[in-house]
Amino acid sequence: MKELLRTYNSARVLIVDDMPVNTAILSSMLTTMGISCDLAESGQECLDMCRKNRYDLILLDHRMPGMDGVETLFRLKDIFRHVGVETPVVCHTADEGKKYINLYKAAGFADVLIKPVDPGKLMFLLMTYIPDGKYVVPSLVEKKKHIEHELASLPPWLKNIPQLDLKSGIEHCDTASAFLDTLRVFTQSIKGKITDIEKFENEENWPMYLLLIHSLKSTAKLIGANSIADKADDLEYAGSHNEHALVHALTPALIDEYKSMIPCYEKLISENNSVPKCTDHTVLFIVNEPGIVGKGITKALEYKSFDVMIIPDDPKIILNHRADSDILIYYPSGDNDHIKSVCTMLTEMCRDDNKILCLAGDYLDIETAQEIHDKECIKSVYPRPINLEILAADITSYHDKLHGNERIRTILVIDDDPDFLHIMVNWLSASYNVDCSHSGASALAYLDRKRPDLILLDYEMPGMNGEKVLQRIRSNPVNERIPVVFLTGMNDKEGVLKLLENRPDGYLLKSIPREELLDSLQRFFSESSPSFLTSSSN
Repeated sequence: MKELLRTYNSARVLIVDDMPVNTAILSSMLTTMGISCDLAESGQECLDMCRKNRYDLILLDHRMPGMDGVETLFRLKDIFRHVGVETPVVCHTADEGKKYINLYKAAGFADVLIKPVDPGKLMFLLMTYIPDGKYVVPSLVEKKKHIEHELASLPPWLKNIPQLDLKSGIEHCDTASAFLDTLRVFTQSIKGKITDIEKFENEENWPMYLLLIHSLKSTAKLIGANSIADKADDLEYAGSHNEHALVHALTPALIDEYKSMIPCYEKLISENNSVPKCTDHTVLFIVNEPGIVGKGITKALEYKSFDVMIIPDDPKIILNHRADSDILIYYPSGDNDHIKSVCTMLTEMCRDDNKILCLAGDYLDIETAQEIHDKECIKSVYPRPINLEILAADITSYHDKLHGNERIRTILVIDDDPDFLHIMVNWLSASYNVDCSHSGASALAYLDRKRPDLILLDYEMPGMNGEKVLQRIRSNPVNERIPVVFLTGMNDKEGVLKLLENRPDGYLLKSIPREELLDSLQRFFSESSPSFLTSSSN
């Protein structure tokens, strides 16, 4: 009896290589071409995966420890005969393997792909061996028309900004609207970033200086400020090699060019002073005396265009307003019995009416409120001091889930650069609930109360870097299954190897174009295996 294999509706490729950096680079190329990948690090793992899954193409390294590529191929042929399929297997080998191409084909390989891989030759292989209908060659003509259309919709004055390569910016951001949002984020913090760069340079605090320069390089690339990105790249190289005299010599030129873009922000603001807001909706805020904290919560929610209805924690009044909102925020106060009584009534309402209940206030009062039978109905807690941005973002997320047609995924982005966090919110929030943490410590505190569907984690951060954050996440049984993908500017071979040693669920470069990022995330959530989440964008 033939084994039942798992098949896929779209093209899927298995990459077999014992070098993680090779699989990362090759899978990133395939990702940009719209192909999903699985990865295997040995011949035996390849055989095991091919017994369970059916692939459209297999890229098999020849030189591997233990079972080499040829022996693996022979055993694969036996599997194919047993299950009645014939999957093309391409030999993936180093440059010196060119002279053995005929031997590889004689051994049964369908073709040979030489390292380092040429994207054009890889695309030709996909066109040759993947069945019709499963792979569509990207239309360069359509892409060009799209870019030209988006460029034409940009304000004409942007063409006079010499620091900007608008075509490069659109290629990264995908649309004119996303480009303008990203440019606004980039330019609004110039003065503060310059102050910090000069401060750390004067203090010769090189770790903090390099973190700022590295961050500037990544965000500058996103908007096509290529000259600024190149200058930052030169400074990062000099600083990382302790050439501090050169850093002092080169920094003023970067500062001057960076500073020259301040008028760009002023022009953007003068053309558009509107703040993006959510649709009108109501939150029931149950609090006896709002005070400073309560007023802060109200203001943060109103900024997101919520209508905040404040009522006292009197059970009769609460029942009278039962139908006014699906989202309740309770600020407990008073004696313990009263707090438990009110919280019990609210959780019963939430269970019966499919409402969402959050608690905010003093830590001890929140603990008391949670000493009830239905405490699992409490969605989130916000002990003082309350991060109002997180609270407002969470409430927006809960509203979207209640009123949307399907569950919206939540992504936590961890990065010490507020500009990059802002850009990610702008890019992703149309499709996902996006939460942000500016440090490893704040991310771990966030995970004590919420579990996102995916974490995008920067590697180079002050204090607790990405490696330590990942270790802390994985060491907690509650959070160890949350997929973590490095979103970083590290793209050299040593850096990639260092990242992969931590066995994340993937890595993406910060310079990844917006469209490619969204495509990668969409495939991540639609596929069972996240291993394709890599990017080779520079």
